[in-house]
Amino acid sequence: MSLIHLMQNKCPKCQQGQVFSTTNLFSFRPAKMQEECSHCRQNFSKEPGFYWGAMYVSYGLATLEMALTYVFLILIGIDAFDFLNLGVCIALVLVLFPFNFRLARLIWLYLFTNLIES
Repeated sequence: MSLIHLMQNKCPKCQQGQVFSTTNLFSFRPAKMQEECSHCRQNFSKEPGFYWGAMYVSYGLATLEMALTYVFLILIGIDAFDFLNLGVCIALVLVLFPFNFRLARLIWLYLFTNLIES
């Protein structure tokens, strides 16, 4: 899996076409996936319910972001787990939701496209 192509929203098979209609993973526009790659015709909707597993990847990303944020808050001197720390962690996850949604689906697609074709 090429991390650069994943972050550029490229097709996992040919690394040419776009998976999402928006090229920027950090966009706040609603995420709309392409049906297939415009270059190699790789199908992005493999079967109904395929992306349910991406929820677990998204959960892992959000948990990692919250843990890193909490550690950062501790390091800068906010050392008690209070409502401020909790509020900052929740706000970060809410702000990063569009990014996590796209990235989780891309990771899931890259993982299974590369496993099936290997």
